[in-house]
Amino acid sequence: MASCLETAKAVVSAYNTWTLENIMDVRASDCINYILPVSLGRKTMNNEEYISFFAPRMAPFRNFNLKVQDTVVDEAARKVVLHMTSTASTDIGDYHNEYMVKLHMTDDRRKIDKFEEFVDSAYSARYMAELQKYQSEQGKASM
Repeated sequence: MASCLETAKAVVSAYNTWTLENIMDVRASDCINYILPVSLGRKTMNNEEYISFFAPRMAPFRNFNLKVQDTVVDEAARKVVLHMTSTASTDIGDYHNEYMVKLHMTDDRRKIDKFEEFVDSAYSARYMAELQKYQSEQGKASM
């Protein structure tokens, strides 16, 4: 049986490859994704909905890298909380964000069946609005 920490590390590694296939590979087929806080107005997403939501948002970002700042593991509850920061590049400059992620593992601890992601909503909203404006001005597809 895998440990929760091993699976959490696999999640971070998957995002650092920045391929949708790897990102989805660590999720259970019935995984539910939450992007929080609720005030962002994002709906709960199953895997198919998450792919539709996230795939277009990946394209503008290059050299995406997550770095774990702190980790809390509860093997008995099959949960891991990660405080992470990210960096990347886009056509409008450097991107830096911060996340708190709570990962709920399957019984065998090999996959994620609930993914709760708290984002720096003020930074995300501002940066994504600037990026969308730039893409519109350049005639590129919007996210």
